[in-house]
Amino acid sequence: MQDKNLCPLCGEGQLTDSKCLNSVEYKSTTTDINNYFSVCNACGSEQANAKQLRNNKRAMICFKKQVDGLLTGMEVRLIREQLKITQAQASMIFGGGPVAFAKYEADDVTQSAAMDKLLRLAKDSLDAFSIMAERVGLAISNHRAVWQVVAVEKKESVAKPVYTSGLNHLAELPENGWQNVA
Repeated sequence: MQDKNLCPLCGEGQLTDSKCLNSVEYKSTTTDINNYFSVCNACGSEQANAKQLRNNKRAMICFKKQVDGLLTGMEVRLIREQLKITQAQASMIFGGGPVAFAKYEADDVTQSAAMDKLLRLAKDSLDAFSIMAERVGLAISNHRAVWQVVAVEKKESVAKPVYTSGLNHLAELPENGWQNVA
């Protein structure tokens, strides 16, 4: 069995995990982020394994999100937890794909500005969040999302979701899209 800590470059030394602060710049903003790597005790080479590279990438993406004014992965997770929904439910409500929220929360990818705004809106307005959740078949009860059967009005064998806006205008989905009726 091969020693996983054996240096692949010299074949003699042992790799030791290390980290240092690395100065990075993005859009004229500079900061220091941790850089993870391994050092060989025989040849002195510095190298990074897959886990260390992933951690380095995540730190850089988190920094870029902050500079761009977007929610960090930790902030996305805190909002989702505050809304008491799972990652799968968040993906259904907000979009982005089945594993999008796992990637946003881990800082593996950056959410779009539109997704960021939706998350902030849901955090600030439970009414807006409830409407978004109901449109995908979730009901918000005591700030907890639960699955429910969505009731739709049947007319001429065409299902049309009906809702009332905050301004008490009735709106329904005709063939050409949403239309407000005064």
